[in-house]
Amino acid sequence: MEFPRIRIAVSDCLRGTECRYNGGHAQDDFVNHHLAKYADFYPFCPEAAVLGTPRETIRLVGINNQVRVIGPKSNTDYTDGLQAYNDKIVPKLAAKKMDGAVVKSRSPSCGLERIKVYQPSGEWHGSKDPMQSGLFTHDLRQAMPTIAIEEEGRLSDAWLRENFMVHVFTSARWREFLESDPTLAQFQAFHRDHKYLFLSKNEEIYREMGALVATTRKFNLTESMLGYERKLFELLAYRSKKGAVKNVLEHIYGYFKKQITEAEKELFHEAVDEFMQDIVPLIAVIKILEQFLSHYGSDYLQSQVFFHPYPADLALRSKVTAYR
Repeated sequence: MEFPRIRIAVSDCLRGTECRYNGGHAQDDFVNHHLAKYADFYPFCPEAAVLGTPRETIRLVGINNQVRVIGPKSNTDYTDGLQAYNDKIVPKLAAKKMDGAVVKSRSPSCGLERIKVYQPSGEWHGSKDPMQSGLFTHDLRQAMPTIAIEEEGRLSDAWLRENFMVHVFTSARWREFLESDPTLAQFQAFHRDHKYLFLSKNEEIYREMGALVATTRKFNLTESMLGYERKLFELLAYRSKKGAVKNVLEHIYGYFKKQITEAEKELFHEAVDEFMQDIVPLIAVIKILEQFLSHYGSDYLQSQVFFHPYPADLALRSKVTAYR
């Protein structure tokens, strides 16, 4: 099975580059030993570019209703230099149409969330003081609001990682689809092939996307695809829930229920119940459905992306914790 090459912007220290404040790196196994097989990486490091390596630590500080980046040791304000780096690099990443980004946790420039904004005195008063994303990640989100972004630490959570992978690989398929100068028939086929993957995310938005495809003709194809893209990324922002996934499994089972034996029916329902109870992972149920597909056949199901939304060796669906 072929998968698109995904384009991932990444904090350079996670790739193993020695660009951290102390001259070290933060090499990440998932990024370098799993993702690297399928991704083209676009590294960035605002702090190394502006402050050099090694360097003093920096923090976000609220000053006169503005968030500034200060080195508390020297009391130097590095905001303008870091902002100039962002203004140069972020548009380049946007122009290259990233599918996702993996950023360094707890970094004042790269952190995704919960980065403390200190008072000018150097104090931080817990819930009274704000938290936000790092300066670079904030600007990346502003420029590319639909991009999938995760911190390396959060990617150790199988559920977050599963949703991130579905998002980036679907984004890459859509990007390559648009680059192929698609016809109306190809647009309809893209939607058809993603039916069960999209249903597992959000049925309401999937129905809206279907209505849009149904009213598309050659003369309004470009306009329709723009509207479809907005809905697509709205849908991908939802994290898959077990109930929606179970609904999809039963939809697919419906193609075979008149052909299969009583023993096969029992095996399927038992596997679904065990999936819902966190006893077996999703892949156990999918393998049963794939066996039905191999034995009984279905042209419609054969092309469904739901069965293989990303490379199997990423092994996300073999974890019972990948769905909640």
